[in-house]
Amino acid sequence: MQIMKIIFLDFDGVLNHEQFYVKRHEADFKGYGEHPICEFDFKSVLILNNIIEETDAKVVVSSTWRLGRSINELQSILDSVGFKGEVIDKTPNLRNEGDYVLRGNEILKWIRDNKEVIGQDYHEFENYVIFDDDSDMLYWQKDNFLLVDRFVGLTMHVAFKAIRILNRGRGINVLQ
Repeated sequence: MQIMKIIFLDFDGVLNHEQFYVKRHEADFKGYGEHPICEFDFKSVLILNNIIEETDAKVVVSSTWRLGRSINELQSILDSVGFKGEVIDKTPNLRNEGDYVLRGNEILKWIRDNKEVIGQDYHEFENYVIFDDDSDMLYWQKDNFLLVDRFVGLTMHVAFKAIRILNRGRGINVLQ
């Protein structure tokens, strides 16, 4: 059984970020009109594409954007901004009205429920990264969690770490 590599992907703060919105607002204000109406920074999407190319990882959406949307809708949203990967699923929503559940618990549940997909029992699975700008993860996920700065979004620095984790230290060849 082949072990699958998974990227648990948050959108807000990772693929869009404060710097992106400031630049988009300035371009619109100056009347350039060149900035497409989209919610994601093309540079962040390019970095994500490179990570996927270097690791052959698949995406599981952990963002709140998953709520009320199908996997096909999430794939289409990402495709519309140049995403080249494959969205295979989304994490379950364990939050009841008024309850706060760590996103790390939702990721754990997805890993536990998808042994056939990932090719291992959840307690052995290490071939994943979590991209998020919030740190509501579980302690044992610390070696796979990459905190993204919501001001700048996904960066090359984070990409190097992700590729190293997903490839277990082998083959780092970012943006050649």
